[in-house]
Amino acid sequence: MKDILDKYICKIEGHGYLKLDYNHAKVQLVVDEGERLFEKLLVGRPYLDAPFITARICGVCPTAHTLASISALENAFQVEINKDIEHLRRILLAGQIVQSHALHFFFLAAPDYIGLDNALEIAEKKPEIFKMALALKEIGDDIVRTIGGRQVHPVTPTVGGFTKKFDRKALADLKKRIDANMHLALETLDLAQTFKYPTGNFQFPISNFQSNYNDQSSKIKKDIDSGQAKMTSWRPSEYFALTNGINYDIIGGKITSTEGVRADIQDYSLNIREKVVGHSTAKHATHNKESFMVGALSRVNLQTKFLNSKAKTAIHNFKKIKLPSTNPFHINLAQAIEMVHFMEECSKLLGVMIDGKDPILKVPYKARKSEAAGAIEAPRGTLYHYYEIDDKGIIKNCDIITPTVQNLENIEKDAEFILKNTKKLPEDERYNLLEMLVRAYDPCITCSVH
Repeated sequence: MKDILDKYICKIEGHGYLKLDYNHAKVQLVVDEGERLFEKLLVGRPYLDAPFITARICGVCPTAHTLASISALENAFQVEINKDIEHLRRILLAGQIVQSHALHFFFLAAPDYIGLDNALEIAEKKPEIFKMALALKEIGDDIVRTIGGRQVHPVTPTVGGFTKKFDRKALADLKKRIDANMHLALETLDLAQTFKYPTGNFQFPISNFQSNYNDQSSKIKKDIDSGQAKMTSWRPSEYFALTNGINYDIIGGKITSTEGVRADIQDYSLNIREKVVGHSTAKHATHNKESFMVGALSRVNLQTKFLNSKAKTAIHNFKKIKLPSTNPFHINLAQAIEMVHFMEECSKLLGVMIDGKDPILKVPYKARKSEAAGAIEAPRGTLYHYYEIDDKGIIKNCDIITPTVQNLENIEKDAEFILKNTKKLPEDERYNLLEMLVRAYDPCITCSVH
C-alpha cells in the first residue's frame, strides 16, 4: 500500500489521508486523530449532563448530538412529549442541517465542480455564489439561535422539552427571514444541477469534471448533453435512514434500508455493528458484514415522496439526473435538495406554532433505572445514542455511533470501485478523483473519533 502521508485530504472536517494500492485497487482511508473517549467520559455523571457534554463532540453538528442524547434519555424514562415540543425540535434539527449543508456544499464540495480551489477563490471569482453561501449559513444560524438559544452548542433543549418559552414575535420574524431567503435555496439547487458529476464510466480526466459550471465549450459537457458519453452504474450500496411513513423523518421512526431492513431503534446494535480496524483510529460500522451509506442521499433515496412541495417540484423538473441515485457524488446534489426541503419545513412548522395556542414546552417525567437508545438524522446521517441509567440518575454505560463511522467502510468500497475503473488514467488524476469522492461524503473526522 502507498501512503499519501504528505497529503492530508483537504477541505474535509478533520485529518485523514489515503493509503493506496493502485495495482490491486485497494484503498484505506486513514483517520489520523486520537480517540476522544466521550462514551467513557460520561460514565459516572448525572444523566442531564449528557446532552451538553456530547454536544462538544463536534462544533459542526452539536445540535444533532444534543437531540440524539435527549431522545435516548426520554426513551429510557418513557417521556411522552407533545406536538409543540416535537415541532420545535424538528425546526431546530432542520436548522442544524441547513447550517451544515451550506458550509459543506459551498466551501468544501463546490470548488471541485466549479473549477476553483477554495472558499477564498469563490469569494474573489464567484462573489454571487459566496454571498449565497453566507446568506444560507446565516439562515441556518438564525434558526438554531432562535430555538436553541445560540447557534453552536444549544442550551434550551432538555429532557422533557425546553428550558425557556419562545417569543411568538421572534418565531414570526424567523419565518419571514426564511421565506424571504427561500429563493437562495432554490438557486443553490439550480446550481447543483449544473455540476458535472463523475459517472461510473471515467473515460475523461478529472480536470474535465472540474470545468467551470457555466463553461459552454467543454468537451465533456457536449458529450454528456449529446448522449455520446455512456454512463455505467455505480457499485450497489445499501442505503439506511430513519423513516416513519408519514413525513420526511429526522427524529425517531424506524431504522430502514433499501434492502428491506425495518427495525426499531432499540434494536440498532443488531443491525449496525461497529468494528475496530487496524489502519484508523476511527471504528467502521457494517450491516451483515457489508458496507452501507447514510446521509443526505440515503434520506432522499428512501423518502423522496415525503419531500416538501418546492423540493419535490424541483426534482420532477430534473432533466439529466434521476432519483433514486447510486452515484455517491450525488450526495452533494441531495444536500442541495435538503436545503430547499428543510427551509420549507421550518417555515411550515413555524406557521403552525405562530397560529396555534400558547405552547406547553415542558412535560413532567421521572428519572428511573433504565436503558434505551435514541436516534435522529444528523446532517451526515443517522446518529445513535444509548444510555444505561441507575436508580440515582447516574450514567452507567454509554454507546454512540456516528454517521461518519457508518460511512467509512462504504467510502473505501466506492474508492476501490473508482480505482478498478480508472486504470487508463494517470495516477494523479485517479488520486484527485478519490479525494473528490471523500469530500462528497462530507466526513466528520471529529465525530468519528468521539
